[in-house]
Amino acid sequence: MWITILVMAVAVSLEPFRIGMTVLMLNRPRPILQLLAFLSGGFAMAMTVGWIVLFVFRRRLPGSSPQTLPKVQIVIGVLALLVAAALVVKVRMGRLGRGCPAKPPFGGSAATVAGKLSARARRLLDRRSLWVAGVAGLGIALPSADYLAALAVILASGAAAVAQAGALLMFNIVAFALVEIPLAGYLLAPQPTRTSMAALHEWIRSRRGIEVATLLAAVGCVLLTAGIAGL
Repeated sequence: MWITILVMAVAVSLEPFRIGMTVLMLNRPRPILQLLAFLSGGFAMAMTVGWIVLFVFRRRLPGSSPQTLPKVQIVIGVLALLVAAALVVKVRMGRLGRGCPAKPPFGGSAATVAGKLSARARRLLDRRSLWVAGVAGLGIALPSADYLAALAVILASGAAAVAQAGALLMFNIVAFALVEIPLAGYLLAPQPTRTSMAALHEWIRSRRGIEVATLLAAVGCVLLTAGIAGL
């Protein structure tokens, strides 16, 4: 369970949007307080959801056998490989369709609405209030497919409640590592921390779909191998 959770947490920590929000908090007034509010909101949401799933919903689920965890690992690994394959197909189809630019639907009205919503979101995030950072943290930690998959792995392990609570805590500490490390780094070297995080965010954003697919495939292979070995 532990290696699986660690791999999944590292993958979550590298989400471009999560890193982008960290960069944004570093460039707002009172960056330390902004990062603290952002981290507190995200951690509170993630841990609350995790505790509810692990220690409330688990009572309604059948008990786990020693074979449950490997099967869950195999299922998640196969899904990761399928998503990676879909990304590869999408990238290749995109390359073939570059010569045929698509016409905006509905006269571009959808793009206009999206642009207005994006502008409003930017104005909201530009405000100095710490509650905005806290709400952003809550939003970024809303249950996602990867987080629910990690909870499924923890549940399927059949480990003691203390071990499952420890796995949940470890997952979230690692998943928020690229918020925690800049927070500590800013106290020692503010400008280098801003520069390094901005460079990391730009590097991740510039990665092509095929590279994202490669990362997903690697995670899928790790989970699949761990599952098969545990059968």
